[in-house]
Amino acid sequence: MTTIKMQIKHLVPISLIVILVFSLGAVAQAQGKGNKVRVIAHTDKEVADAVEKGCKVVRDARTLKALVCSKDVADSLGLQEDIQVFTMDSGANTQIKADLVQSSGNNGNGRKIVVVDTGYNYNHPELSSSYLGGKDFVNDDNDPFDDNGHGSHVAGIITADGVDSKAKGVAPGTGVIAGKVLSASGSGYFSDVVAAIYWAVDGNDGVAGTADDFNSDAISMSLGTSQPYTYKGFCDNVLPDLTNAIKYARNKNVVVVVAAGNSGGAGVSIPGCISYSTTVGAVDKFDKIASFSGRGNSVDISAPGVSIYSSVLGTGYASWSGTSMATPMASGTVALIKYSHPGYTVVQIENALFKTAKDLGKAGKDTSYGWGRVDANGAVNYVAS
Repeated sequence: MTTIKMQIKHLVPISLIVILVFSLGAVAQAQGKGNKVRVIAHTDKEVADAVEKGCKVVRDARTLKALVCSKDVADSLGLQEDIQVFTMDSGANTQIKADLVQSSGNNGNGRKIVVVDTGYNYNHPELSSSYLGGKDFVNDDNDPFDDNGHGSHVAGIITADGVDSKAKGVAPGTGVIAGKVLSASGSGYFSDVVAAIYWAVDGNDGVAGTADDFNSDAISMSLGTSQPYTYKGFCDNVLPDLTNAIKYARNKNVVVVVAAGNSGGAGVSIPGCISYSTTVGAVDKFDKIASFSGRGNSVDISAPGVSIYSSVLGTGYASWSGTSMATPMASGTVALIKYSHPGYTVVQIENALFKTAKDLGKAGKDTSYGWGRVDANGAVNYVAS
């Protein structure tokens, strides 16, 4: 069988962006220690055959199960490799007019966003007041503490209190639930991302409509594949488990906000190229598209993503660039919209974002900016039909 391999690359020297690196087809190389590999199975028979040959189930992600097997067993069964996830490495509130929304008394108070990333630094003075709990899919516990920094930078863009005024988030009154799917080294697995999306919607019991549901407004995912696995069109059929998970969230009225990726003109990353995602590109402080920002038909909107100052590990701050930084700008704006219009559906929220965006590039929607750069003030004041 043919196996597709991907190489991790630094796309922008100072940027940190989460990259999904994956193989399709049978397993061709070992992951982890020794000759053990992590694979996925979809049917009860596939699971039973694998367990009979010594494999261990390590993740139940509703539509699939992840197992750790010896490489020889995985190859003999023809099981697909579990997709690995890796990290790579302003006056933005004024630019998107979130400061005007905040001055009106709307800080996104009472709204909730699930950040699926490297975890959450709940000890940081900018982030401690917003922490609403979470889950660690890497270590299988309920402590999603960030040991990498990327997730805390993303979360700060959404909700930092403004202890350092330069770091104030788009929606500082919004609570964050953290789904840690990436380890300290910045690596993780596709099956954990799928599981995290269902968890973000249905809560710990995995059942929709029960008391432990988070009732969040958005899932923010700064995740994406690197070249050559980028698409100028849509990619719903490439990873159907991921597509179905995002579709499920959307059908439960949760906006799934996803980075367009950092591959520039080569296309949009998975899962940004999935049609059910709300996909975000990056602009600089002059509203010019960032050279690294993924381009394609699936780009819906853009937001500041160059040299964005936010919280990291310890009590520190850093300026990073990438569509990873633009994505939480849009996610925070969703929280502001929901504060003013709590009954809005996903479609109405998207209309508020898209129809009020500052049109850039070609008139109307284009493959670089989408509908344009986020205008939080316009979106909050948009009256949906």
